[in-house]
Amino acid sequence: MTSTNKAQLPPGPKGNLLLSKDRNFRNDLLGFMERSVRLYDGISRIKVGFVYYVNISNPDYVEHIFMNRDIYIKGRDNKNLKFLLGNGLLTNEGEFWLKQRRLMQPLFHKQRLQGFVQKILESTNVMMADWTHRSGTLADLHSEMTKLTLEVVSQTLMSTDVRGDFQKLSDAVEYVMKGMIERTSSFLRMPYWLPLPKQIAMRKNRKLLNDTVAKIIADRHASKQHFDDLLSMLLEVEDADTKERMSDEQIRDEVITIFLAGHETTANALSFTFYLLSKHPDAKQRIAAEVQQVFGSNEINYEGLNKLEFTTMVIKESMRLFPPAWAISREVAKDDVIDGYHLKKGDSVVMSPYVIQRLEKYWDEPKAFMPERFAPDKLKGIHRYAYFPFGGGARLCIGNNFAMMEMQIILAVACSKFNFSLPENFNLELEALVTLRPKNGVKVLIEKAC
Repeated sequence: MTSTNKAQLPPGPKGNLLLSKDRNFRNDLLGFMERSVRLYDGISRIKVGFVYYVNISNPDYVEHIFMNRDIYIKGRDNKNLKFLLGNGLLTNEGEFWLKQRRLMQPLFHKQRLQGFVQKILESTNVMMADWTHRSGTLADLHSEMTKLTLEVVSQTLMSTDVRGDFQKLSDAVEYVMKGMIERTSSFLRMPYWLPLPKQIAMRKNRKLLNDTVAKIIADRHASKQHFDDLLSMLLEVEDADTKERMSDEQIRDEVITIFLAGHETTANALSFTFYLLSKHPDAKQRIAAEVQQVFGSNEINYEGLNKLEFTTMVIKESMRLFPPAWAISREVAKDDVIDGYHLKKGDSVVMSPYVIQRLEKYWDEPKAFMPERFAPDKLKGIHRYAYFPFGGGARLCIGNNFAMMEMQIILAVACSKFNFSLPENFNLELEALVTLRPKNGVKVLIEKAC
């Protein structure tokens, strides 16, 4: 490996982006990153405020970063997420992270997931019954999927019905997430404890989320009833060596991490998938035909989900074009060299699945919706880190199998019963917050299939 003395800094524009006349990066962050990749192939470095950001768009470089956790840590931007998620699996580091990961990994093994199929199916069928009454009307499928995935994660994680609290919880999540992304791009980051209107509102909305989860945990401790859900597993799981169990505080952090990550990202992925299926009704019909072929008149079951090959290809293609985790960041903990480029201690590294998964260098017709590119016989031709919607390395999303199963079930049921079409004046707008979301929803005409 080249020494740091001989390595050169990555190329990039001079000056400070926050002081530049061109400050469109705040309003069009995705476009800014795409333009940066066109100008500086593979890697670039730019100063934003007091920090240098290194934009990585080469899959080999991405792999190097994921494989070297001692050099590339969660770091600076992670502190922003900790305001909301505490010290959960998504935000913690080092030995504590490794301990938590080992404790929680068995909770997401495929055999454990089988028990959740029925709960997901029941929640989905409730929404489909409502859609039947609303057939022939416009619906915002982003709002619909947010409600459905919130219900699913509430039932599978906590056996709790939160439908009555949906709007206030959803509003609280949105306010906090918007506040965190604004904070990330701010020159000056005010402490959360300052009695300023935004800081007060952020703390108030976070408290609502914390109190909701804390009450559910307290009620579970007081209950003598047995629940077959993830919360019970979290309460019962213990370290194989020390027999130590998680504290209530740690359970709270893990619950709220799963609660938010488990519905926000999946809702966004489903919203974009329905958008694409509305534009490509032939793909929707293929899903319906596949579901009929696999299940016939039988109820959807776990074993059959593995046979939904085309449905899975559609989900993967949707997450290629619109990955909810649109950017993944790390902080350089000690100087490193990648392919002759010097990455300095303290730099922030940004890897964008959204950008990389749309590069012509790695994808044929990258902006086209082509589920067949994920056919089993074509997967070997895809670089492992040209496609990473669930992250990668040891920190690969622990809930990826759960999310895929949930999306398979929801799409299988919805596509079997309904047709979808976009109104002529609908234009999809993207909003890159903590996750990638449809800015003004996804307005779709839902009609009962014949």
